[in-house]
Amino acid sequence: MRNLLICLLFIPINAQDVSSLKTWENILQTPELVEYFHGIFNHLGIIIKETGESFTIHHKGDSFSFEEGIIKENVDFVVPLELQNIENMVKHAQDGKISANESWRILNVLFTPMTRVTLKTPVLSVNWRRKLAGVEDLTHVYLLNPSGEEASVHTLIYVKGQWLVLKGLYGDARRIYKMTPEQSLEYQREIFSAMQINTLWHWWKFSKFYKKWRKSCSVDTSV
Repeated sequence: MRNLLICLLFIPINAQDVSSLKTWENILQTPELVEYFHGIFNHLGIIIKETGESFTIHHKGDSFSFEEGIIKENVDFVVPLELQNIENMVKHAQDGKISANESWRILNVLFTPMTRVTLKTPVLSVNWRRKLAGVEDLTHVYLLNPSGEEASVHTLIYVKGQWLVLKGLYGDARRIYKMTPEQSLEYQREIFSAMQINTLWHWWKFSKFYKKWRKSCSVDTSV
């Protein structure tokens, strides 16, 4: 099902003769796609930069549904896409499986908007809670490409009570992450679960998970 996922994000908008929500529904109703996105989002907004076209994908647990437009307060994340990005990704929709490399391509598109939203949660955006959770104020994050090609790189900076998420490397990082797509998905599912339940107990559980998880994919450069 490699790239049926791409069909999810890209085919309907790129093809001039395919634009109905029914077509999107027919493409996406597959167990592997539903499972891949389980715990990643419930409601995902998509905006096409060049055209301004927008729609919302709803994860229903065992299927997807679609809705024209985006009501921002009702979506978990909003992902801006470019037509060229869509065209490039559609080329890979051939063998029907989500390979490690395809997973990297998907996460490379979703990483920045999801990170921006998750870092706005009180546990990570309030300074004393951020420190309690053990989250450093300047980190470099590499999303490793399984093919061995260049990784996707971001800098996360906490300044004046808010997080900046920047493409590329800036400043002297206190911690450097080099994570695989699988490690990134594991983190996203854990933090999204904590955001959805949003209790002190679940944020404490997330903090424990985070401190253990980061040992597998990061280096503390402040020591």
